[in-house]
Amino acid sequence: MSITLHELMKNQNVGVELVSHRSNAPGEHTDRDPIDALPPAHEQPSYGKVFLVGAGPGDPELITLKGLRSLRKADVVVYDRLICPDLLDEAPSKARRVFAGKASGHHSMKQEEINALLITYARRGCIVVRLKGGDPFVFGRGGEEALALAQAGIPFEVVPGVSSAIAVPAYAGIPVTQRGLVSSVTIVTGHEQQSCGSSGVNWEALATLGGTLVILMGVETLSCITRRLLNGGLSSDTPAAVIQQGTVPQQRVVTGTLANIAERACAGKITSPAVTVIGAVVALSDPLAWFEAACSDLPAIMKW
Repeated sequence: MSITLHELMKNQNVGVELVSHRSNAPGEHTDRDPIDALPPAHEQPSYGKVFLVGAGPGDPELITLKGLRSLRKADVVVYDRLICPDLLDEAPSKARRVFAGKASGHHSMKQEEINALLITYARRGCIVVRLKGGDPFVFGRGGEEALALAQAGIPFEVVPGVSSAIAVPAYAGIPVTQRGLVSSVTIVTGHEQQSCGSSGVNWEALATLGGTLVILMGVETLSCITRRLLNGGLSSDTPAAVIQQGTVPQQRVVTGTLANIAERACAGKITSPAVTVIGAVVALSDPLAWFEAACSDLPAIMKW
């Protein structure tokens, strides 16, 4: 089930007004769903609880046991775009399913609306699972949602998930650390890269750190990112890889060097979601490509 928000944060009080429509079958997602209004301010609400659950990077079997247990007792599941849809079947059949996904340039809900939605359902006494791709605290805005819940006095738990920063390279045969080769890994977002000359990330400084560099959400601006790393002094022949839709059968891997990886990713028509790995460990991807070998009978697995 899904819902549409109509009013939010009226007179600085968090509230959500929703329109009633027919009930839908499990797994069916409609535009609107019923929920009663919040109780009047003078009444003491019976609060439920919110679980901020990391679903992992795509393979549904990578969700943790604690995350699965939380999902199976949910009254409401508020889920993101990149979670595996099969996980929704693990929630009780009567649980409401609310899509709150975000894609580049298109958000089904603003973050403030998602925060208010979690608070609203919890104030109704519901067990709410906020199901997020990867780990909720690794570029997942889980911290923002936890702060909103804490400020509203809503009980919550964080259930860490398997981050795409670690799992996606692993499924491409790339260990992010390797004894005798690299002893550190830096995880950074490429989403803040607005232009070649302006970014919240100091790429030139990152070029001097050494170790493995893992970039999330940076495929659209990869040419600018690699140029700035080169300008910062990182060697042009540093091995690099871009992995699209990692951990699922549609996984695609493009390898190259810092100098040509952006061009190769473009030629390979690599799109989001994708993880970029830069560093010496990328050279291990050929001998350690276990997932590609396991799925060799599936033509969707491609290596460029």
